[in-house]
Amino acid sequence: MISPVKRLGLLAVALACTALAKDPRLDALRLTVTSLRGKPPDSSAPRGVTPQLTVVKHQLRDWMESRLATLPERGDVGELERRLNSELREAGLFCGETNGPPCPGFALSDLLLGFLDDLKLRRSGVFLIAQTGVGIECGFDESAYVYGWSGEYWRRVWETEQDTYTEKAYRPQTIQSVLISPYNRANDYLVLTLGLRSWCSSGWQPVYYRAFRLGPDPLAPPLVDGDEFAYIAGDDPPIRGSVTVNDVLVEFPIRSIDTGVFARPAIRHYKIDHDNVKRVDPLALRPRDFMDEWLTHDWKESAFWSESANRRSMLDAHEKLHKGFISGDFIYPTMHCAEPDLWQVGVDFGDPAKGTYFLVRWRPPYHFTMVQVSDHASPDCTEEDSAADDEYRTLFPGQP
Repeated sequence: MISPVKRLGLLAVALACTALAKDPRLDALRLTVTSLRGKPPDSSAPRGVTPQLTVVKHQLRDWMESRLATLPERGDVGELERRLNSELREAGLFCGETNGPPCPGFALSDLLLGFLDDLKLRRSGVFLIAQTGVGIECGFDESAYVYGWSGEYWRRVWETEQDTYTEKAYRPQTIQSVLISPYNRANDYLVLTLGLRSWCSSGWQPVYYRAFRLGPDPLAPPLVDGDEFAYIAGDDPPIRGSVTVNDVLVEFPIRSIDTGVFARPAIRHYKIDHDNVKRVDPLALRPRDFMDEWLTHDWKESAFWSESANRRSMLDAHEKLHKGFISGDFIYPTMHCAEPDLWQVGVDFGDPAKGTYFLVRWRPPYHFTMVQVSDHASPDCTEEDSAADDEYRTLFPGQP
């Protein structure tokens, strides 16, 4: 005889199965997702994926949007998110859940094909942001969508997916943030996405920062599209940013040329005027980081960060040092000069007999220009300034 408790449990399972059976979109999604499980990585495809992954992404998106149709303009987004994830869980599309399928182990190179990540929904001003994740080798490939209220329903106005599956072009993303510029009377908005490439190991991975303008084409290419190697095992999240209707600011840790320093903060700041994009200050937060930025970029950029008086000699120094893998040892500390807005950064590039000395003009808060490059220290720069080398300087203090 079946106990009342067990009877209730069987009834709950039956109701859940009935609910799933009544949702053809979810049923189709489940069939497509589970068909990808248990297969070894395709050595001819990046991260074990094929265009079939786009089918999963779109089935998941379309199912989610069919449920968004029930959400009023001021409906409870958190409750809808919980309900959708509960249905995906009941459908067995998450791994590692209680009473669910286990996650693949190392034998399959952590291949998560055939599983989904939690679906995320949140509001940003008048918009609704959705994030989805589809399993690949060593993580999930995430997509993001933005919806605006049309007067009767939520209409998709923007999206970002990685749907080109070639070795060179595939850029799977773990999305850290989707930021939308604040409300303005012109009803003009920028979307900034910050993310990184998931992988099984290594603290150095590409980070992505992309800025899009909301408009009639939800698939319009980004105005800013950055892809740089960063140290992702330090700060959490490893990339931070902010966006206004005409301004994008991003910070993340990248390799320093100093062999004694693991990473330095990279600053990417852009002014956007319609479709015209220009990188502007701040370029760095410390004199030595500016010197690093100046030396590791092409002269066509560094020339704009150099004062005109000694530009010819600075070009010669740049051409001499800007070759291959640049590394050296900073000569500590940075020295403050007699002229109040000048600092001297010394670097030993391997010649123990002498260093190379970079004279940097620093005007508040973070406006730097290169003044001179020399093979000898200036007699006017004699004040040790360890504060100029503060390792904890950031534009996003306390931002999660």
